[in-house]
Amino acid sequence: MKESSYLSPWEEHHFWLKILYDHAHFVRDYLSPAEKEYVRIANDYIDQFAYLRKRLKKLSPRLTAASLEMSDFAREVHPIAYGYYTLESNLQYLRLRNKVNLNLTPTFLAGTLLENQEYLRILGYLTCGNDAPPLSLVELLDLWLEDQAGHASLLANGLDPLEAEIINKSNELAKIFLWYLYENGKIKQMENFTEEQVPQQVKFVRNVIISVNQFNQLVILVLKEYKENQLFNRLTYRFLEHHLPETCYFLKKLSYYTPEDSDIIPNCELIPPYFNE
Repeated sequence: MKESSYLSPWEEHHFWLKILYDHAHFVRDYLSPAEKEYVRIANDYIDQFAYLRKRLKKLSPRLTAASLEMSDFAREVHPIAYGYYTLESNLQYLRLRNKVNLNLTPTFLAGTLLENQEYLRILGYLTCGNDAPPLSLVELLDLWLEDQAGHASLLANGLDPLEAEIINKSNELAKIFLWYLYENGKIKQMENFTEEQVPQQVKFVRNVIISVNQFNQLVILVLKEYKENQLFNRLTYRFLEHHLPETCYFLKKLSYYTPEDSDIIPNCELIPPYFNE
């Protein structure tokens, strides 16, 4: 595995705890105040993830999965991450039946639940003192292309109609990511007939990376305009900024499958220093 694609156990926790911390904020923020019990539970998970993030910062980033400190920390995280997964699962059940006043769609919740599942998969190994094996290329693309398509659609839907230029660019990229998902599904079928990687995947991955970078630059532009009060929208800064670490994580994992001399994956930080806490 390339050094650029390997993330240490500390980095995995650093990334995923931030993601779940944000997800809990989104659930809390998009629940009606009338849903007092669910608001209370979401706030409790926000506090728990904040606590775990502080605990992680006290551990050395150089600790291996086999170290007692890191496996103990994973065992501390697991029930909280699973508990939050259960909360979102219940909200999804209620959302599908229109029995909860939550301004998030079933598709949104399906995406956040899939991401939580991936962290739980990784935690299953870390709690035993082992590094988690990487997802296959098609599995990786399935997870994060759906995320990219969702982010592009959410961005378009969250902007005022006056932002037509950005909306059109975002919708076009959403269509591209959905097409990539379809293409990835077909490649997955083709893998049943070859023991080696489908040769055309090299070009496919390169195209994915180019499109992901294009969308990432669009989000960075939107964030800049948001900070400067030059954007008509109804989104929160946290909601917009949440895209950046997930894209960086996706690109770092994709780098394992790119040619050794590839220069199309930019350097990025899993948690940019300007992130809201």
